[in-house]
Amino acid sequence: CSAGDDEYSGLHAYFWAFFVLWPVLVPLAFLVLLLSIRSEVRAQRVRATARASRFLWRDYDPRFLFWEVVDLGRKLFLASLVLFIQTDDGSSKLLRLIVASVVSALFLTALALVKPFKRFDDFYLACTANLLLTCCFVLGTVVQICESAAYEDMCDTLVGFESAFGASAFVIVLTVAMIALSLVLFVFKAISALRAPTIRLLSNRRAPVMDLSKKCHFHGFISHIWSTGQDQTHTIVRQMKLVMPDVRIWLDVDCL
Repeated sequence: CSAGDDEYSGLHAYFWAFFVLWPVLVPLAFLVLLLSIRSEVRAQRVRATARASRFLWRDYDPRFLFWEVVDLGRKLFLASLVLFIQTDDGSSKLLRLIVASVVSALFLTALALVKPFKRFDDFYLACTANLLLTCCFVLGTVVQICESAAYEDMCDTLVGFESAFGASAFVIVLTVAMIALSLVLFVFKAISALRAPTIRLLSNRRAPVMDLSKKCHFHGFISHIWSTGQDQTHTIVRQMKLVMPDVRIWLDVDCL
């Protein structure tokens, strides 16, 4: 392809048109939409627009309402924007893999510190996926060193493998082991969650979201007669917390 080629010039125009449409305008549209509904979501007074766009925010803590935009930016960078690094011969060098590894590791660190998800299983799956992705980029660096003619004799010196076949076999075995371990942990978590006593909504088979607006401090109030009802109400509240750990009930024994 050359700049003087008419067919290439046409494809070049299509490329920039779709580049502006997807990696630029879509994240900006999501950001503007979340900015317009952030007060409704945080106040737990959801209207039609917020309800229609709940796929952007319903899985996240209201304090981290914009996490979907951050995650989308990460995906766009790793899937496409990283190709703008050394466009001529970047596929045969290590800089793209190093940058992708650093970005994935930083995002994984931020994810572990911020914990933006409402549900622990979503947080666990996100951390596992980003950990596997970071390992893939790091292992890709090993394969690149051992398979590229530009790094001849460096595979044994730097990595410890005598040939590219040994490095590739190591990467495949390690990748399969990581996936298998992740699946075992996922199955264990799923079984534990199914066996745990809980209350689920009939509409989506999920546990109810127990978020409260800033003006509210409790989900419910239980009153009783001091002479006869104290033990019974205390038992009721404890049983409710077993099936809904996030529920907050005002009970004089605990709150006075």
